[in-house]
Amino acid sequence: MKLPENGRQHTIKTQKKTNRTPSSKPVSKLNDQHKTYLINYFDENSSATIKDAVEDLIKSFEGLEIKKSRVAEFMKDECNLSIKVATRHSVERNSKTTLEASAQFVKEWIQEKGMLYMQNCVFLGESGFDINMCRSRAWSTRGTQAIIEPPSARTVSHTPIIGAVSAFGVVNVSTRDPGNIKRRKVVGAKKRKARGGDGSGILKGTTAGHYLQFISDTLDIMDEFPNMKGYIPVYIPSYSRELNPIEMFWKVLWDGVRRGKLTDIETLASRITEGSEDAPVEHLQNFIQHSIDCFPECLNKKSL
Repeated sequence: MKLPENGRQHTIKTQKKTNRTPSSKPVSKLNDQHKTYLINYFDENSSATIKDAVEDLIKSFEGLEIKKSRVAEFMKDECNLSIKVATRHSVERNSKTTLEASAQFVKEWIQEKGMLYMQNCVFLGESGFDINMCRSRAWSTRGTQAIIEPPSARTVSHTPIIGAVSAFGVVNVSTRDPGNIKRRKVVGAKKRKARGGDGSGILKGTTAGHYLQFISDTLDIMDEFPNMKGYIPVYIPSYSRELNPIEMFWKVLWDGVRRGKLTDIETLASRITEGSEDAPVEHLQNFIQHSIDCFPECLNKKSL
């Protein structure tokens, strides 16, 4: 079949467009030596910017002239580096003292004494919530700033909170406003008297008093369940956050508190309580399993 002249031209042009080879990338000025340098640089300065890295490269390698975009591309493709939300770790977290204490805890309580995280443990911890906690991103019309108005400065902004969780659910949560302790009421729970018989040994309106009252209330709740009697306190080593599942529970609770602006009938304490009551048991069990998975690393004194 003979194609019309216009048809043949169209076919030839289409073939030329299809067979066109993409333009090759310019040869990179960076090599393995620069790769090693960049990896070491960001290992020591993980919060540095690409601009900082470019300036440091130019100072360290005489005669090197390169654009920021080329360095960014090289970091992504060759150095396998990516930017993400930073997680803050204290210096003590992976110190020699902390690693040794964590290893001793796992050896003594898990291996020798048979503590079962998923079956016979209740995990306590404390945290602080701020009324100005909010998401770091917000919506606004294009070309305008995304502004979030915090509550009045006269409002109580910081709320200490203590919690207790287990593989069976949230056992207790208590918040303390200055001079006033608010806790979840448990129907039918018996009052546990402090030493002395009248409860006068528990200080009011202080952090120590809040903690003592919380432990007393939590034991009252546990007394209501036959499988939660006979518990003894065991102290997890300081800075060993991965060994205490409640640390991950706080993270989920923070996200719930930050989900949106408080309504006129809401308080920070009420949203904290609401979030703790809505925590799925499956999530708590996953938090506990994560801690269990960290036991081998602790025994080998590896950083977590």
